[in-house]
Amino acid sequence: MYPHERSLVADMQGKPFALIGVNSDKKEKVKAAMKRENITWRSFWDGGSTGGPIAKQYNVRGWPTIYVIDHRGVIRYKNVRGEKMDVAVHELLPVAELADASEAAMYPVVGGLVPELREWKDKSGSHTILASFVKFEKGKAHFKKEDGEELQLSMNDLSQDDQQFIRDLLKKRKG
Repeated sequence: MYPHERSLVADMQGKPFALIGVNSDKKEKVKAAMKRENITWRSFWDGGSTGGPIAKQYNVRGWPTIYVIDHRGVIRYKNVRGEKMDVAVHELLPVAELADASEAAMYPVVGGLVPELREWKDKSGSHTILASFVKFEKGKAHFKKEDGEELQLSMNDLSQDDQQFIRDLLKKRKG
C-alpha cells in the first residue's frame, strides 16, 4: 500500500491534493513504520488504540480504512485502493482546481468531515435509498450510493422532508 501512496503523492505534487494518514498503533511502532516505509506525508497518531478520537469521529470499524475527501471536506469515496483510488482522486481534481469558480459551488458541504450517507424516501414513503447528496442541478437531485453508483431523482419524486433537507443545504451553500 505504501509504494502506491508514495507514487500518488509524487504524481499529485503541485496540485490541490493532500494525503493524510492516521495511525492507531503504539507511538514507537508508528515512528519505525514511517521511517522504514519512507512516509513523507502528514500522519496523525490517534492515541495508540483503535478507539482513538479520530477513529471514533469517522466511525472507523476496520483497518486500514480509506476516505477520499473532496476540496470542501466531504467524503466522496470509502475504501478505494490502488487504481480505484487513483480514479477517485483524478475525478475530484478538476473540481478542486476550479474551487473559486462557479462550477465548484455545485458540490455543497454536507455534514462536514463525516460521511453523510442518509436514507432518502420517495414521496409515497414506500421506497428508500441509502446515499449521499452530491448536487442539485436542472430540477434533479444527484446522489451517490456507498458502492459508488450514482443516481438522479426529480425533486418532485422525493418526500417532502427530503425536499426540505435539500433546500436547507442549498441555502447554507449560498449563505
